[in-house]
This record gives sequence, C-alpha cells and structure tokens, in this order.
Amino acid sequence: MTDRVTEVRVKPQELLLSLGGALVLDQHEESLPTRVFLDVLRSLGVSDDATRSVLTRLTERGLLTRQQDGRVVSYGLTDTSRKVLREGRDRVEAAEPFHQTSPDWTLLSFSLPETQRDVRSRLRSRLSWAGFGCLRDGLWVAPGRVDLDRIVAVGAEVEGLQIDGFVASPTPGTDVARFVRRAWDLPALRREHEAFLHRWERPLPRDGDPIALFTLLGAHWVRLLRLDPVLPEQYLGEDWPARRSASAHRAAFAALQPRARAEFTDLVRDARARR
Repeated sequence: MTDRVTEVRVKPQELLLSLGGALVLDQHEESLPTRVFLDVLRSLGVSDDATRSVLTRLTERGLLTRQQDGRVVSYGLTDTSRKVLREGRDRVEAAEPFHQTSPDWTLLSFSLPETQRDVRSRLRSRLSWAGFGCLRDGLWVAPGRVDLDRIVAVGAEVEGLQIDGFVASPTPGTDVARFVRRAWDLPALRREHEAFLHRWERPLPRDGDPIALFTLLGAHWVRLLRLDPVLPEQYLGEDWPARRSASAHRAAFAALQPRARAEFTDLVRDARARR
C-alpha cells in the first residue's frame, strides 16, 4: 500500500461505516468474520485493537450484530444501520449534491437542559448532516426546505427537549450574505473541498488496493457532505470548488467500484473458508 492511500486522516468508525455502506449493504446480508474488517482497516493504517474497539462500540449502539461460532466472531448490519446507510446513500450518490434550488431557508430553535450533553451532541450532528449552521445558541438555519421529521423526532425521545422549526424567506433588505458568513465558516469549508480535490482529482495509484481506496473515498466524501450545507451559489463566489469536488468523486467512484466489489467478495469468501 502506497502512502497515497493514507494521506487522508479519517476516524476508524467513519471507515467502518463507509465500508458498510459501500461494500456490505445490499451485497453481503450474512455476518462477516472479524478478519474481513481487520484486513481492510489494517491496509488503511488502523491497528487491529482500534478496529476491534470500534466494532464493539458500534455493536453496543445497535448498529452491528455480533455472532460467535467457536473461536470465530462475525459482525453484520442491523435493521437500524441498514436504514441509516440507505438514507445517506441518496445524498452520497446524488448527481449534483451541492446544487441548491430553493430560495427558502429553514429555521430551527431548540432548548435542552445542560445535563443532556450526549443528546445535544447527537442533535448537533444530525443538524449538521441536514445542512444547518448555528446563528446563535439554540437557533439554527439551513438553506432550502429541510425535512425536519427525523430531527423533530428526537424531541419525542428526550424529556425536556423542545424543538420548533419553520420555513421562511428573507425580507427585502436582509443581508443574507452576512448571516451566511456568520452561520458557516466558508474559508474552512473551502479548505475541505480543496483537500478533497487534492486527494481525489489526481490519477488513482495503479498499485493501490481498490477496497482500501474505495472505503477511504466513501469516508472522505461523507465527511465533505456532512460539512457542506449546500448554500446558494450566489453567496459563495464564482470559483467555489464544490462542482469540481462532485466531478472528482464521480470519476473516482466509477473507477474504483467494480474492482473494489469484486475483490471484497473474494476477501469475504477467503475469510469464510478459513473459519
């Protein structure tokens, strides 16, 4: 494995979820031996101990099943993880993931007791994935009309959490560019796109492991999608790099997917044969 594969620093959990969505979901319904996950993440510079730790955490969160047959431990997707990965796949494979067509904005306000820090973190993560930026504490804004059902549903699960959301249009004279700059760090977002382009716009290494590269591509792409709120282009400048990022992802995805799927099937078959 060349250094080109490990240039992007991604958390082991993000790599495992990427692997699940890209090569396991709808391809391998049965549980996979632990050695499959160890082999893939080891080629991406993740230690076996770290991979086992993440597998355990994902199992505890209800995102993986765990089965043991003698000394062989296997992991598989749960109904919950399949639902989450399928919901994310629509945006992952969208033709124009950064093109905003709506002139409206979605506003959301929530209040939460300070004791519920774990819920606050989970809610903020869900808001970021949905494209929201924070205008001020407890007040979030997202471009376009956002389906709030899954976000508001969190409120029904947690005592003391209140969420209110509505769709609005800026009034005449509103400096939309100003609140865009306040809610989102545009220079940092540009750097994220440029980092993605630096890694994936170049020709892929001929000696690279297609499974590792495809897994890394997916994790890096999901991170970029999570960070980019899909803002209207008129507030971003003519040289905004999002369209190039989408083009680079399409090209790398098309080049890697067939080989990655074929070699992953071989890897799974070999791992099961050694059980």
